[in-house]
Amino acid sequence: MHDSHYQATLLVNWLPQYNPETLRQQLLTVKSQLPRRAIATSCPVPIPRRLWERLISPIGINPEQRWAELSNKTLNLLVQELIRGQYTINGKGAFKEEFVTCGGVNLKQVDFKTMESRICPGLYLAGEVLDIDGVTGGFNFQSAWTTGWLAGRAIVKSAH
Repeated sequence: MHDSHYQATLLVNWLPQYNPETLRQQLLTVKSQLPRRAIATSCPVPIPRRLWERLISPIGINPEQRWAELSNKTLNLLVQELIRGQYTINGKGAFKEEFVTCGGVNLKQVDFKTMESRICPGLYLAGEVLDIDGVTGGFNFQSAWTTGWLAGRAIVKSAH
């Protein structure tokens, strides 16, 4: 990252268990079965509600929009966002902006032997993305290093 001046594009597949066509079909099924429901409050895929709300907003889905109102163009954008979301990394924060005081992924949703998400297989979590609240400094650093090491080992092992 340093060599690229902290400029990059991050691609995220939030739903690795789906391919674009199966996801499109699932969304079309929800559209036909629940046409009056608000898209924002009826997430049809296994991701956290707040993440769903965050992902639908940039593609132009407003909180009140109903499934029946979802155009094919927006449906395609939604599939793209869920399977191949693109996020721009543009620089790094100033010192101490990186501190998180609490919150994050619920620890019951993580296999601590591998740091793999129990909700989204193939997603490994480490550091302050987890709901571990400790005194800033040694404890948080040790937690980040240990969980990162566990996740890294599990990722390498799963690739073989």
